[in-house]
Order: sequence, then C-alpha cells, then structure tokens
Amino acid sequence: MSFKYGRTEKLERLLSVLRDFSDSDKIMFGQQNCGHIGVSIENTDGTESDCKNLTGSHPAIVGVDTLSFLGYEGKMNNLVTVVKNMRRQGLIITLTSHMPNFTLGGDDFYDYSPNITEGDCGRRIMPGGDLNEKYRRYLDLIAEFASISIDVEGEKIPMIFRPFHECNGDWFWWGPSYLNDEEFIALFRYTVDYLLGEKGVDNLAIAYSPNGYIASEEEFMRRYPGDEYVDVLGLDYYNDKPHKGDGFFHKLSSSLDIVYGIANERNKIAALTEIGYRSLETPNGYFEGLAPMDNTIQDWFTQMLDAVTSTEGGRRISYMATWANFSDTQFWVPFVTEDFRHEMCDDFVKFVEDPRIKMAPVFNFNDQV
Repeated sequence: MSFKYGRTEKLERLLSVLRDFSDSDKIMFGQQNCGHIGVSIENTDGTESDCKNLTGSHPAIVGVDTLSFLGYEGKMNNLVTVVKNMRRQGLIITLTSHMPNFTLGGDDFYDYSPNITEGDCGRRIMPGGDLNEKYRRYLDLIAEFASISIDVEGEKIPMIFRPFHECNGDWFWWGPSYLNDEEFIALFRYTVDYLLGEKGVDNLAIAYSPNGYIASEEEFMRRYPGDEYVDVLGLDYYNDKPHKGDGFFHKLSSSLDIVYGIANERNKIAALTEIGYRSLETPNGYFEGLAPMDNTIQDWFTQMLDAVTSTEGGRRISYMATWANFSDTQFWVPFVTEDFRHEMCDDFVKFVEDPRIKMAPVFNFNDQV
C-alpha cells in the first residue's frame, strides 16, 4: 500500500535520494542537534559542528527536535535558521519529537516520561479526550515549523519526521505499559492524519523507529501504524556499557537484517535512526554517552561500521545517526578543542573517512533535494 498523502516534489526527491543510498555502497552518517549544540562550536546557527571541527565535514544528516519549539534546546525561530543554513550546506534534516506529557503543566510540561500520570496522557489527547485541544495546538507548532522552513529557492524544506520513537520501551508516555498496541497505532495515525491531512503539511516524510534489540519481524511490527503512514523503518539501538564480547555488534547486525527485510518487502527505507556508545558507568563517574577518558572500546566506531556492513541488511540501510553533544560530559561524537582531544578522535576520523560512509554535502545548489 502506498503512502496516504501527497508530497512536494522536493520531498519526493529526498525519498529518492534515501533509496539511492540504500542501493549504494555508502551509508550516510548523521548526528542530532549538531548544527546548534556542541562542545567545540562558537556559532550556533547551523554553520558549525563538532564533527566538522574535527573531521572537516558536517554529518550528512542533521537531527533537530520539537523540544526547541518551546525554549528547550533553543527556540523555533533560531531552529528555522539552523535548518536553513544546514540545508544550504547540503545536509538532510530529520525532526524528532520528544513530545511533552500533556497531562502536566508549568515547569514540568516538558517532562516526556510517564511521570505521575498513571499512563493516561496518550488517551486524553485523542479526539474526545479532555486534552485533545492542547495536543492539537502542539501539532500546530510542528505544522508551522514545517511551513516556515524555506530553502534558498523559497520552497519548503523536506524533512524526515520521527514521532513516538522507541515506542516499545516504557521510558516515554507512549510506551506499551501506558498505551496498548491498538491505542498506540491509533495515536500515530491520528497524528499523521492531523498534520498531513487536516493541516496540509506536505514536506514531511514519516519514520517509525522502535528500540533494539529486535529478535523477530513480529516484534518490530507490533506497533506499526501501516504502510500508508510510514516512509522510513528505523531502529534505535545503543551499546550500553560496551565491552569486548558483549554481543552487541552481532545483535545489531541481526536486528538490521530484520528491519531491512521488512523495509525491502514493503518498498520502504531502512535506517539506523539512533546508534551510540553509552558508557553509563566508568571509573571517573557516570556518563550517558562516551566517557571523557578510559573508554573500554576505543575503536568502537570502526568496529560498529564493520558490524553494520557485515550483512546485507546493514549494508542496505540509508543512514545512521548518533545523539547530540550536549556538553563535555554528555556527548556521543568525539570532539577536539584548544586544550583537549578526545581519545577516540582518531578512530572517529577513520570512520568518517571510510569509503563506506557519506558525509555532507549530500546535494548542492545544482541538484537540490
């Protein structure tokens, strides 16, 4: 079944580019928030990135988040500038949505966890619920962002929109302990129908991205909203407390084989929508991403690339993306400053320069996506 709604010509071109990379011998590399948040950057307008400062190239994919719409991780107008500048440099934009728990208010509004709500957020924001109008106002912000993100030719910038990610985990209010599969699918469909149908947004492709490890097609498809609602089949999968022999790389490869098999059968695009080294505990303290020093697998990026490309499914993903460099103690990509060079920089540069990886630019002014 084909996608339900029409798209701009540039969005169709973007989807074609994503498919081209799926059929190529290269995988696009991406990073979340890299154009406006970083450790080594001075300019936060999309012209700089930690990755570029280290390797000489931006990632091919840049992620942004709806967190910026209401002052978290920036502001909407500033985010529009970032998106415009990064597109001008030949990057592809993906928009993730850490949606707030709509049962909350005030300072806690941007808590996107289940919190103390007894799991009722996802039901109350649906039509007939007392928070549906509040949810629609939030979706209106997404529609506004999509409409005012304009390229140098005055046309809307195509993006990959990724709502309700990691939907098979219980750390967000849309997880299976709070919304059963049927309720989640209804919410996903309602969200797409409102944005692309009622609001007429035509420059957003839609991604569905459960959390890994994925052991079977049935597991991956449990909460799938349907072919008419999805363009990209993604996987979020982190290597927690990495150590040699932990089995992560094998599980990653087998998961990607399953995801690609489903995507190929349904004429969809497969992607590794989030991937990362999560040290969590080190002798020097707690770190969500890479540790500042004493990482256990210091050639993790090149090992990860070898694992991804060791099977047909991994070789056929269109792109992979890491999370953001928020600070010098919470970062996912090695960085260099005047007085510090992370111990994994050399491995990351080797990873970036590998012929299997595609960095920016993906396109240029003569071949606008």
